[in-house]
Amino acid sequence: MRSIISLLLLSAISFSGFAQRVTFNDPDLTFSFKKPKDWQVFDDGYVVKISPSAQDTANIYFSFTYFESAQPIGVLPLTEGLKHADESQNDFIPFDGKIAGEQAKYFKSVHDSSIITNYHFHKYGQRFQVQTKRSVTESKETDQTFKRIIKSIKVDD
Repeated sequence: MRSIISLLLLSAISFSGFAQRVTFNDPDLTFSFKKPKDWQVFDDGYVVKISPSAQDTANIYFSFTYFESAQPIGVLPLTEGLKHADESQNDFIPFDGKIAGEQAKYFKSVHDSSIITNYHFHKYGQRFQVQTKRSVTESKETDQTFKRIIKSIKVDD
């Protein structure tokens, strides 16, 4: 079962538009990432989501969660359950880079009104998931914001 205990710290002022590093502690590990200045944190105990405002969480967000096992969920292997958007492949596409020092894979789905990208990586025997969503009309600058957040992710045991 996945769990995230609570938001413990908002700190680390920077001058690059990313004002705070948000840190979450769980019994087994700690993870953190830098959030854009003025974006809000929403933590339901399972998924941490950041967005420009509560009203925006359905249209634009970055979310982070993990599963306390590297094993797939349910009866289908992860690569079967989450297929590439065009369903021509069963495997994730390698991500050109690492997240928290680990090789990541991703898949992207484009809908009529939104673009959702899911990244997955493994560390310390856990499977982590990062998801970003933006509207198709949202500026490509938002993608750069998401990339900066992803590059700032740290996971420690």
